[in-house]
This record gives sequence, C-alpha cells and structure tokens, in this order.
Amino acid sequence: MTKPTTVLKCVGPKLVPFFKTCTIFFVLFADTPASETSAPWFFCIIKCLPIISLILFVLLNGMNITEYYRYSRRVLIGLIFSCIGDACLVWKKKYFELGIGCFAVAQVCYSRAFGWKPLNLYAGAVFGVLGALVYYFLSAGLNGIMVYLVAAYVGVICTMAWRGTARIPTFNFFDDRVTWTQMSGCFGAIVFVISDLTLAVDKFLFPLPYAHPIIMVTYYAAQFGIALSVVDSQNDAVVAKSIRDQRRREGETEQTNGHVSNCETNGCSQSFIDKDNSLIQRNLTTDVCA
Repeated sequence: MTKPTTVLKCVGPKLVPFFKTCTIFFVLFADTPASETSAPWFFCIIKCLPIISLILFVLLNGMNITEYYRYSRRVLIGLIFSCIGDACLVWKKKYFELGIGCFAVAQVCYSRAFGWKPLNLYAGAVFGVLGALVYYFLSAGLNGIMVYLVAAYVGVICTMAWRGTARIPTFNFFDDRVTWTQMSGCFGAIVFVISDLTLAVDKFLFPLPYAHPIIMVTYYAAQFGIALSVVDSQNDAVVAKSIRDQRRREGETEQTNGHVSNCETNGCSQSFIDKDNSLIQRNLTTDVCA
C-alpha cells in the first residue's frame, strides 16, 4: 500500500485549496447553519468551494476515457452531484427533496466506483440491519413524500458504505493487500454515514447540540477521503487487468493442452501478480507525484 506520508507529500500541494476553503467556511459559518444566514448566496458559494476544490483535485490527478480512470470518473461525477446537492440544501424549504436526490445519485456513483468485488455479504448484512434500524427510528418524524425519499436514500447510502468497507478484509487496514484507494474510500464511506445520520436525526427527530459543525466537519472529511482514494486507483486498475489477462491466458492454455497443473497455475499467477506489484512499487512515487 502507498504510505500515507508518500501520498501527502506528493499530492499535498493539490489539496491546499481544499484546506484553505474549508478553513474559510468554518471561520465564517462554523456556528451559522444555512437557515440562519442573512446572505444565502454567499453562504452557498463558500459552502461549495471545498467540494469544487476536490473536483479540481480529481481532475489534476489525471482523467481520460480509458478503463484505468473509470474509478476517477465515477468519483468525479459523485462530487459534481454532491456540489449541486450542497447548493440545494442551502434553501431547504424549496429544494430539500432535490438535494436528497442529488446526493442519492452521488452515493450511487461512489458505489459503482467502489465496485462489487469482493461481494462481502457479511458487511452488506451489517449495513442492511443498521439501515433498517435507522429508518425505523427516523420514520417517527417523517411524513408525505419524505417517507419514501428517506427510505430510498438510506438504502443507497448503506449500499455505498457496504461497498466502501467490503474491500477491507476484516477491517484490517494494516494488511499488505489493502491499497490506498481501499483504505481512503472506506474511511470516506463510514464518515459519510455519520454525517448524514447526524443531519437526519437533527432534522427529523430532535435538535442535536453542535449539529451544524459536526455535520460539516464529517461531510468534508468524507468527501476528502473519497476524493483522495483516486490517488492509487489507476495502479489498482492495472493490477486487476493484469490478473484478468493472466487468467484468460491460463484458460486458453488449458483448452490447448487439455489440462494444466494446479500448482503450476497458482505459481504462475502469483509470479505474475508479484511482478506487476513490483513494477508498480518501482514507479509509484513518479505516478503519484505526476
């Protein structure tokens, strides 16, 4: 896995706008939710600037239409819809439902970026139960169309959290097989759930002390984690493609020769994977700092 110090050293300058805009937001509006501001347009601009900074960060990290950047493209689309959702939630009375819809699309994009392998049904069951319990308690404060919108949103954000955590084996962040993409994405997914849960309880059930700063700190931290996960995503895609290509070649060899020894197959696969990982490690600093 790419060391955090390596990542921060290489991509740190690209993240300066994010940290600066977050600082500006909390200096100006740490204790002022959107509903209490006298300048909603100014609040909206300052609130969206950190997410716009993350959009630029993802673009600066590299972007094209090849399969190696599929993860980055989906995260980018998720950030764009999140930014639109942020703007909608400034005017909650008019656009709250639209804001929920935008964030739901963002969660779907993040889920697709995280992918469906490994499936990890245990993690899915855990988040499914947690989502059902959360919705059960929130339902007491819901009425009208919000009954259905909140149910749908709980479903998509729990799916996103499931996919974000499913790739970490037994939540062991120190496993050598865990990549920076997986670790950072998992962090962002979990913190996103905390942020939205705080917002939902404060809005639909009862006021929470310091709800606004808690929601915004966890929200920006979640988006930061998910955006930062693009750093290693191209390397992950290279390794995954190499493994698929090797397995396809092994399958073709089996069809040609009739059979291939399991020991030989496993040894060849491991050798190929090790070779790919070695190549990536040798060029890691150059790729991340590019």
